[in-house]
Formats: sequence, C-alpha cells, structure tokens
Amino acid sequence: MKSSKGGKMGAFFRERCALRRIAIWWVVGVLATGSVWANPKLLTEAQQLLASGNPKAAYMLLVAQQDKLLGDVNFDYLLGVAALDSGKIDEAIIAFERVLAVDAGNAGAELDLGRAYFTAGSLDLAESTFVKLKAKNPPPAAAMALDRYLAAIEQRRQSARRVFGTWGETSLGYDTNLTGVPNDFTAAVAQAFNIQGVAPTGNSVKRAQPFVAGAIGADLVQPLSKLWSGVFGAEVKARAYRRENLFNSQSADGRAALQYDQGPHQFRLSTSIGRFNQAGNVPASPGAPEVNNNRRSVTVGTEYRVSTAQGTQWCGGLSAVQTRFLTNPTEDFDSAVGQLAWTRQFAGDRRPVVQISSFYSRDRAKRLLADGITDKSKKIAGIRFYWQNNLTDKLSPFVSLGALSRRDDNPFTRATQVEFGRDRLADIAIGVNWKFQPKCVLRALVTGGKNTSTVALSEYVRYEASSNIRCDL
Repeated sequence: MKSSKGGKMGAFFRERCALRRIAIWWVVGVLATGSVWANPKLLTEAQQLLASGNPKAAYMLLVAQQDKLLGDVNFDYLLGVAALDSGKIDEAIIAFERVLAVDAGNAGAELDLGRAYFTAGSLDLAESTFVKLKAKNPPPAAAMALDRYLAAIEQRRQSARRVFGTWGETSLGYDTNLTGVPNDFTAAVAQAFNIQGVAPTGNSVKRAQPFVAGAIGADLVQPLSKLWSGVFGAEVKARAYRRENLFNSQSADGRAALQYDQGPHQFRLSTSIGRFNQAGNVPASPGAPEVNNNRRSVTVGTEYRVSTAQGTQWCGGLSAVQTRFLTNPTEDFDSAVGQLAWTRQFAGDRRPVVQISSFYSRDRAKRLLADGITDKSKKIAGIRFYWQNNLTDKLSPFVSLGALSRRDDNPFTRATQVEFGRDRLADIAIGVNWKFQPKCVLRALVTGGKNTSTVALSEYVRYEASSNIRCDL
C-alpha cells in the first residue's frame, strides 16, 4: 500500500513538472514569438532553471528584478511559474492575472493560473480554466495534461465527499425474561406433548437479570463517481448479565454496499456477514450435549428509495439470507425477504417523523427433523409503526409499535399435540433521545413484548428497561 501511494504521488509530481515545461515552451514558442523580451538573458536563465526543476532559484533571480521588469508579459509569466512551483500561490495568481490583464489570449498564463487555482484548492475556478483551454485546441501533450488535471479535480472532489466515522455505545438495563420462556413451563409441556409433571431445567427456567452492554463500530462512505459510492461498515456488540454468565453474548457484523444517488432516487446493492456467539447454554440434564444459539449469517440484497414529495420517502427492498446454527443444524434456514417502508417528516418547529414499515420472509429449513419427513420451514410477516417528535433540538420522544405473525409450513414440527404452530407477537417501545453533547445521545427506553401461540411452549411475556449512551468518536 505504501509503495502504491508513493508511486501515485511520484507520477503526479512528474505530471506537474511535465505540465510546467509544456506551459513554458507553449507560451514562449507559440504565443510570444512576436514579443520583444526585456532583459532576454535574465528571462532565458530563469526559463532554464524552471525547465531543470529549480523553481526557487528562478524565483530568487526574478524577484530581485521585479522593480525594473514588473508589467512585462514574459517576465510576469515566468515570475508566476517560479512563484507557483516555489509554493507562493498568492504571488503566482497575482502574476498570472497581470499577464492576462495585458494579454487575455495568453494560453500559457491561463494554463498555469488554472494550476495555481488547483493548488490553492479553488477547484471550480481551476476546472473552468482547464475546460476553456481544452476548447482552444492546445498541443497534444498539453491536452493530455489538461485531461489529467481535470481527472485530479474530480478525484479531489470525491475525496472531499468521503465520510468516515467511528462510534461507541454503552448500556445498562434489566431483562425480565432473558430466555423467553412461558410463565408455566410444566403446563406448556403438557399442552404441547401430553407429558405431565415436567419441571423446568436449563434454558427452560425463567430468568430475570440486570445487564450491561457495549458496542463499537465504524462507517465509511467513499464516492466512486458523481453518482456512485461505496458504503462500508462494521460493528461489534456484547451483552453480559449479572449472575447468568452462560447467557452472555457477543456479535460481530460487517457490511458493504454499492450505492447510486441521483436526485430523489437512490439504489443500493449490499451484502453483509454476521456472527453471534453465546457463552453457553445450561444443559437440559447432566451429561446432555450443549445446544446453543451460536450462528452465522450472510445476506445479499437490493434496495430502492425515492422521495416523492418534500419530506416523504418510499423504500422497497429484496434480500436473501443464509443462517446457520453451529450446534443445532435442524434450525438452519435460507430466507427470501421483501420489505416496504413509507416515511414522512412533517414541517414545523418540532419536525415530527412518522414511519410505517412491513416485511415478509419465506424461511426454508435446510435439515429434516428426526422423523425424516418434516422440517421447520415457516412464513413470517410483520408491520411496524414509528413516531418521533422533536420537542427541542436536543430532546426527542418516540414510540414504536410492532406486530408479527409466524406460521409453520409443516404439521407437528414444534409439538406432538398441536398440528400447526401459529404465533402472534406484539411489542411496544417507548423512549426519549437526549442529545446532551454535540456528538453524544442518551436514549432511555422501555420495551415490552408478548408472544401468543398455538404451541404453549412458544408463549412468553418479556419486558426490558435500558439506558444507552452513544457517541460519535
């Protein structure tokens, strides 16, 4: 990487030197043939120093005579070149402007004025100058140099639009049902399998515990052209419970996307990979093999967004997801997911935001169950409503309501006494965002969820209260 960067910088430096020599000989050989030089020996010596790559010596030679020769087109031009290549950008621009004030058609001065604008970071002025010069049918070598400078201008603009950010967050909270089990496990087993008197053990025991959590991440938007950008991101998260170390978990995710932006339209092709690890589950009985939720996933998807009116946006997407469980392969599945969302930000001081989103997932199981016939394929559909109101620039309360439906494709996949498993999950979240520092937001949040099911073992009620601080680093 280092040698590549050095090669690019060296090539760019050589290009600048070549452009300097082209400009000097162009103005001297083509545009100044009818001019009478003042002190031709001095100017010839300065020209030779510039052509040999010694601009500082040329500048010192010329500036010592500027009281006598200032205003001569050829002297001012060479002084501008020497000043520019010596890093005296403001002096160079003034010198080239003096030349053009006397000789508006002096292409050499115009060429180097554009180079001075480029060096100073005035990209619009530089671009305008180079484009006008290209229209004048310059010599082939100069035309190639102009093309390279125009490309460099575009590259610099893209770099200016590059966005890179890192963030970190920490959370404290309390979870009332961290394994999501029913209130009466014994009765649920009887309903599902007609087995009486089974006491809960292992993951079947209902647990309520406080937790701490943390995460770090980074995001990068790298423009590739005027319309295309690369979008990259990664994050690592962890959660730890006070007295239930076996349920501590960690996850890591990475993503990349190619994004197209043109006015109100945005299109994205994306891929992501994820890994979830849990410290270890409690075995159902002594000596039983450990079965946990450790898994990995790969997602490939497309997304299209369009703004149809001020503050209104529609979004639709399709994705394919591969999910694999490391110790429980009967849970492996591939998903096809469709998503649709509508978002509206209203006008006014508080700028309320409303979003309605929905999804449908078709999950195809990859492994058969023990009977060798059925599997855990299923269909899932969900809808969510989100509302946020900005009371001030720093304080924003919000509410989220969600509903989800699940239906098993095959009979008796989760119970011997219930033919088809059907679930209904309803959840609510109420919270407030407080931007207490320019780069930090505190979120206080209470969530609740209730899952009802034809299979009693899948029913649960779960609440969680948490406070989260996220800061852009």
